[in-house]
Amino acid sequence: MKSGDDDLYGGYNDGDEGGLYGVPGADPNTNPFMQSDPGAIGKSGMMMSGGAPPMTSSLRPASGMRTGMVPMTASGGPGGDGQARPMTAVKAAGYSSGPPKGTGKFDPFNQNTMSGPAPPLQKRSEATSEEACKELERQVNELLEESTILHSQGEFAGALERAKDAGKRERALCKQREQSQLADQINIDLTYSVCFNLAHQYHQNKLYTEALNTYTSIVKNKQFSSSGRLRVNMGNIYFEQKKYPNAIKMYRMALDQIPNTAREVRFKIMKNIGHAFVHLGQYQDAMQSYETVMENAPDAATGFNLVVCFHALGDKDKMKKSFVRLLSIQPPLDEQEEDAPVDGGDAGYDSLRDELRKRSNEVNHLVLTAAKLVAPGVDKTSGKLTGYDWVVEQMNAQSYTALANEMEMAKAIQYLSGKEFDQAIEVLKGFERKEQHLKARASTNLSFLYFLEGDLNNAEKYAEMGVQNDRYNARALVNRANCMFERGDLEGAKMACLEAIGVEADCVEAIYNLGLVNKRLGHMEDSLVAFKKLHTILPESLEVIYQIGNVFDHLGNYKQAIKWFELLHSHVMHDPGVLARLGAIHSKFEDEAKALHYYSESHRVYPVNMDVISWLGAFHVKSELYEKAMPFFDLASKIQPQEVKWQLMVASCYRRIGAYPLALSKYKEIHRSHPENVECLRYLVHICTDLGRKEEVHDYVVKLRKAERSAAQEPVTRAPAGSLSEDHAPTRHAPRQAAPQESEEDRFHAPARPQGRALPTKKNNDDDEWGNGMLGDDLLPGM
Repeated sequence: MKSGDDDLYGGYNDGDEGGLYGVPGADPNTNPFMQSDPGAIGKSGMMMSGGAPPMTSSLRPASGMRTGMVPMTASGGPGGDGQARPMTAVKAAGYSSGPPKGTGKFDPFNQNTMSGPAPPLQKRSEATSEEACKELERQVNELLEESTILHSQGEFAGALERAKDAGKRERALCKQREQSQLADQINIDLTYSVCFNLAHQYHQNKLYTEALNTYTSIVKNKQFSSSGRLRVNMGNIYFEQKKYPNAIKMYRMALDQIPNTAREVRFKIMKNIGHAFVHLGQYQDAMQSYETVMENAPDAATGFNLVVCFHALGDKDKMKKSFVRLLSIQPPLDEQEEDAPVDGGDAGYDSLRDELRKRSNEVNHLVLTAAKLVAPGVDKTSGKLTGYDWVVEQMNAQSYTALANEMEMAKAIQYLSGKEFDQAIEVLKGFERKEQHLKARASTNLSFLYFLEGDLNNAEKYAEMGVQNDRYNARALVNRANCMFERGDLEGAKMACLEAIGVEADCVEAIYNLGLVNKRLGHMEDSLVAFKKLHTILPESLEVIYQIGNVFDHLGNYKQAIKWFELLHSHVMHDPGVLARLGAIHSKFEDEAKALHYYSESHRVYPVNMDVISWLGAFHVKSELYEKAMPFFDLASKIQPQEVKWQLMVASCYRRIGAYPLALSKYKEIHRSHPENVECLRYLVHICTDLGRKEEVHDYVVKLRKAERSAAQEPVTRAPAGSLSEDHAPTRHAPRQAAPQESEEDRFHAPARPQGRALPTKKNNDDDEWGNGMLGDDLLPGM
């Protein structure tokens, strides 16, 4: 074969002018390297002389070769036409024996001959139905994976949406495969995964009905071989809905479908059955489930639940046996291993060890809780808390030494709750010979005990001992601050509170006491800062809210004080003290309408508060509503029968409304019970004179002078603050004989009035009018 431009082997023999293989004068019929033995060639091909390898090109055979061999010409070409045979060994790889004619470059792919732009890419043919199904299956898997990732991140709503989309795509996938007659390629595992994930996401989003329906469709599908164990999930949903009988039914159905080889799963289901029976109050059935688990696969949680069941049933002997069985379950790490430091510092952090420590703490917590449950109920007859001693002995026998010390501390607390302080002190003093941290805790409790008993010396002694044994014991520092506060060392108490806060920033006792100390020192702003900080920690604490409102009241910020006391009132709707305090603040804020409302509500809830009664009576007197004032003064006279001023106020109210006979009768009643009272005699003389009873006037004048002489011989006492005097009242007539100068009935705290406005007076009563004096803030009732 030979073509013009594409002769890949052209020029192969060009320049071979020296004869065959470039040897000058070589005879083409003679090959010095070959032996033309026809027999040899016929048997084994070309036999090379001297063991030389065969040549790559065909040689002209000798004259004696068999027929069928093409004779070679002098030029090496077949047929004797002088053309060289092209080399075809590398033609398939695109190579040639020389460059194309007309070019001097090596171009095996004929790239120089190409011209114009590259041909366009071939368009992808339309996907087949099988490829479309595979693409749809890939999308379903992606949605399923996204749903699980969102669920792990806590985004349950987004996970549910992805699960729903995956369900829709999966149903479309199954339908398309059925239409394409590829039903044998339907992925049952994918369908199961999508349905299970959808049911689980419904459960996490509290859509229990939808979750149960989805789980039911999975369980009833016979194609899913392992769907029976999903009844456990259905039982969990019924458990969360508090439908415990249905939960027990599902758990038992799942238990029937799980083989005996899966022991761990079976015992977990049995524990769930026991939990459901406990919630139903069927402790006997729950006990049976727990005992089965404890006999085959004991664990601390089941042992604790068994102790609770026996405690509920009142079986003390079995409760003690189950507690001993619980103690036989050792935690993953013992006390020495748990406290041992990790080699390498931060670089030597071991997540496995951290997990073991976490599980050990859970076991210790369950054991300690069970011990506190068992100890009080073991033996109550002797009254010496022998149950605690038995529990401590059992714990020490099972190497629970730290928990045994905790039970010793709980025993002391139990003595405290029974107000057996001597036994509590004796138990706590036993910790002085134990470890340093236990000694610090015991010292703190002893300091607290002695402080309650008023023994400041021992309280301060043990507080210092607690601080020495544990420098970062915030409660010991609080006890020391309390002792300093009681001794009057306010600055020292303040520093101790600040030190306790530095040790434990959220120590509420230290912050509260710091606010009280600053309040006692007069540092109201600092006190307010402390109480507001504590309010952020305990936003529902009524004591803190009261203190904040009280500090604002002392600062004169009545608007903020009203705000905080109203917040306190929203928590305790019918507290008379809060209502009275709101009334007092509104009175200072010159809002007497609201003050009257809150004082009236306080009197309705607690009608014997004398401050509230006096304010209400004085308010009605200022308003010249004497008929409304009389019931309050009369109630006050019954609450304090030895105080004559309340009875005088009642009689004075009768005078103000013009009921002189009733007033005279009341004054006579007061005179019989208090014959030496000067104010009563003065008013008797005054009323009898107005009524024209001259004989009675003479008798009362004599008694009045005698009483005045007796009063003059007594040492002069300081006039009560806030008493109202009628000396400055304007009169239209000449003063009568023995006119009253100052009445005892006017000696009560009256509420303030805006700008100290004087009350109007009646013209017909010239010498005993109320309210002629100016009323100022100094007359407010003390709260």
